[in-house]
Amino acid sequence: MVRLYGAYSQFAEGKRTLAVDAATVGDALDAAPKAAPGLRERIRDEQGRIRDHLSVFHNDEEIRHGDGERITLRDGDVVHLIPAISGGTV
Repeated sequence: MVRLYGAYSQFAEGKRTLAVDAATVGDALDAAPKAAPGLRERIRDEQGRIRDHLSVFHNDEEIRHGDGERITLRDGDVVHLIPAISGGTV
């Protein structure tokens, strides 16, 4: 399952979760836009890399600290897509 946070839910027509068939985190990232086409340009850049403003977690671990997109998914695992938050005043 892919869990969407912030504006990513809006890009998926209000869905907060997407059921995807994926063996790895990378597969889940590739499957999410198939389930919600509004996510297509928001997950990966033109070179196919995860966008800098997007944090991706496998369960409770940020994927940049480990095997990244190669992490194997098991039943019950959740891939979290969390966009960066900015704004406010100093």
